[in-house]
Amino acid sequence: MLIAAGTTVLAVWPALALAQQQVISSAPERAGVVVYRDRPVNTAELLERSGRTWERLDREGLALIVETRTLDLPAGDSVVQFRGVATGIVTQTATLEGLPGRVSERNTEFNLLSPGSILEHSVGEVVSVVRTNPVTGEQIRRPAIVRAAAGGAVLEIDGRLEALDCSGLTERIIFDRVPEGLGDQPVLSVRTTTPAAGRYTVTLAYLATGLQWSADYVATIHPNGRTLSLTGWITLANFGGTGFPDAPVQVVAGNLNRDDDTVPVDPDRHQISPSCWPQDRTTGVPFGGAIPPPPAHPTLSVALHAPMLDEIVVTGSRVRRDNLVAIQGDLGDYKIYTLPTRTDVRARQTKQVRFLEQDNVRFTRIYRATLSSSDSSDDHAPQRLLRLRNRTRDGLGLPLPGGGVALMERHGGASLFTGEARFDDRPVDLPVELEFGQASDLAVSHETRQLEPTGDRVRYSVTVTVRNDKPEAVEVELAPEESQWRNFRILQSSEPSVVTDAGTPAWRLSVPSGQARELTYTVEFGG
Repeated sequence: MLIAAGTTVLAVWPALALAQQQVISSAPERAGVVVYRDRPVNTAELLERSGRTWERLDREGLALIVETRTLDLPAGDSVVQFRGVATGIVTQTATLEGLPGRVSERNTEFNLLSPGSILEHSVGEVVSVVRTNPVTGEQIRRPAIVRAAAGGAVLEIDGRLEALDCSGLTERIIFDRVPEGLGDQPVLSVRTTTPAAGRYTVTLAYLATGLQWSADYVATIHPNGRTLSLTGWITLANFGGTGFPDAPVQVVAGNLNRDDDTVPVDPDRHQISPSCWPQDRTTGVPFGGAIPPPPAHPTLSVALHAPMLDEIVVTGSRVRRDNLVAIQGDLGDYKIYTLPTRTDVRARQTKQVRFLEQDNVRFTRIYRATLSSSDSSDDHAPQRLLRLRNRTRDGLGLPLPGGGVALMERHGGASLFTGEARFDDRPVDLPVELEFGQASDLAVSHETRQLEPTGDRVRYSVTVTVRNDKPEAVEVELAPEESQWRNFRILQSSEPSVVTDAGTPAWRLSVPSGQARELTYTVEFGG
């Protein structure tokens, strides 16, 4: 059955619920993961942010988690606790199918275990305090009662009250048990009525934050200089505290629309202040007689930071289908990629899985300079471009999720890195243009001269010189900066112009090695 998103119960259940039978599902038998994207993700920036303690990457990203669980349910009323759900669960999106009876209530418990929360829940309880003499190393263990925790731990030892870390000795608290209601993972509970006792298989599905994915590529140019191999990698990043072992994984390409409702419940935050009381207000005399100054580094503190990534794993697969390592399909207006084998999506880990491998992809190497008609310029280097057409006859013909591309070229028998570029999502049959920075051994200069205007339209005459000091001939594309301005027109040019894939005019000059070529043109725009 389907649990409506509006049935979440945040109030405390009545005392009658305490008498009901408790059924605990500690973890799913298996879980599937579908990772979405609400904006393009730069892998390098994502990994850099993961090292910043103030970032909340556990609340970014979005994934659909589909869990399968087996429950032994008694007849009548019971409360089922689903433990082991993702730490970033968006509770209002949870659906549950397979229960034999109706669900009347559900509750989310999100009080995570921390130094502050365990102290807060242990007020009135007996704990053990272990103090270590920093000089002798002697340890003394004493029973104590926690009397207060909100503004700093207050302990009763031998009938006297002391603040934690006021003894001048290294000290720690030992708890014999975890207080009721605390845990290291959120818990989703439902109240249900089962007509007949039995074993049932249920499916729990929900959205969760903390998981992201990005695409990156490696382009290796072949010795012929006309084709390249293109390998694509999906980076899966799990910034949450829940792992998904041996899970089928899919990623959805396309920027998903989402609003402020798809955010997880924040765990209850219990902060403590472990600093010592002022000396004239402490009660009782701690070990060693006189009260020394507080230690420089309190031994009990709470750090509420974004989780750090514990490791980076790179994996590959030999399973291929038409050169695709991941199998691509359609999901409405989006593309979905299914990893060919199950994989471990561990907590606080990134994993890279190959999803594309295409050889003999044809490309065109070109150099482009953008020219301003209103300003002259001295020698400057044009940009290096690789242009590909995403179609089958050119070696591609596959939807390409946007991402970064590392360019490798052969030199002395080895492939060396020669630049990096980025592109947006590209459907089949659309061009892909990759810009890899400035070219060397090429220089472009131009001089402009303003002509008499025609009404409110301006005219410029431009002379461009391109010099090639490379050992081979190159093609240089010259693009007027004002080509997208209103009423732009080319009135005259010494070479024929072309229309680029972007729909703008340009000139392409083939410049022999060690030579220079000149272009003159007159343009008009404005009005």
